[in-house]
Amino acid sequence: MKRLLIVSTEQHSGKSLLSLAMGRSMQDRGLQLAYMKPISFEVSYATGEPVDRDVDSIRSLLSLDAPLRDMAPVPLEGTFLRETIESGDRGFRHRIREAYDRLIVDRDVALIEGRSYLGLGASAGLSDPDLAELLDADVLLITHYDGEEAIDRIMCALRMFEGPSIMGVILKDVPMDRSFNTLSEVLVSFLASRGAEVLGIIPYDHNLQTVSSAEIMKRLGGRLLTQSHIERDVRHFAISAMGREESLRLFRRTPDLAVITGGDREEIHRAAFEVPSLRCLIVTGIHRPSREIIDLANERNVPVILAGHNTMVTATLCEEMLQRTWIRPGPALDYAVDYVRYNIDVDRILEKARDN
Repeated sequence: MKRLLIVSTEQHSGKSLLSLAMGRSMQDRGLQLAYMKPISFEVSYATGEPVDRDVDSIRSLLSLDAPLRDMAPVPLEGTFLRETIESGDRGFRHRIREAYDRLIVDRDVALIEGRSYLGLGASAGLSDPDLAELLDADVLLITHYDGEEAIDRIMCALRMFEGPSIMGVILKDVPMDRSFNTLSEVLVSFLASRGAEVLGIIPYDHNLQTVSSAEIMKRLGGRLLTQSHIERDVRHFAISAMGREESLRLFRRTPDLAVITGGDREEIHRAAFEVPSLRCLIVTGIHRPSREIIDLANERNVPVILAGHNTMVTATLCEEMLQRTWIRPGPALDYAVDYVRYNIDVDRILEKARDN
């Protein structure tokens, strides 16, 4: 059986999306698949129990029948629990290993999703190198490509894995400009000579950067003020504290946007509704929009969300949401999965992975 641990050099690098894309490709090849995320860092208590929503979605999308508690055996949430796990093992290694042994029975491939980023959990013996050793897995590294800095991060990652080696690297968000030629003609050979074969190059695509208005509301801890259908995909955020005409010019040149502004700025609210590309209105502060604005939003089927933070914090959280792919069924996820599958070499990954 082949065991692959997917790790990353930074947060929100797309490990879950890569796991889903690889899982579908392997199932298409007739392979029996196991999937695991040993340690979750974001969980939901919507059902009364801690659930990793991404793992739950991947379990459903890949039609896996293993218990969710085995696929995500250590669900963590909040600062206190994160500090607890970093201060000591607390028996988590034993729990992970037992769940893993149950998952891999009669499986051909195990896909294991690593920590948020390399190095996390080192003090508790629960970092990615520790998990690779514990589960006897080969390591596949994914990193955001931002030029020379990405190469440096990869070289540092190679030094972290003394026992289990990094079998290959996936580079994502690669610009389709002169840097792409430099990467393919020079840096790919350089990395291969250092033991980091490039097994996928995923070009930058702005269509991959999207977040639903439902996810925005949950992430902001906001409140829906309208009766509108909440699932609207947002690709850009526009913050406006300017006058009506300046705001309108900004909105008109921004596709698929959500507008962030104060709840008392009715002139900006009305300007936003003049733009067909408006997908969501996010209001901040202590004031709620007028009844006329809410009625207009319901008429246009545009959700209005009252944020639980001030304008600057709201804007920061919203921009961060665009840096990750949300594993929620729908056309946007289908597009992202197909895009990743097309740009990685699954056959070479399977060829390089050891049979244990």
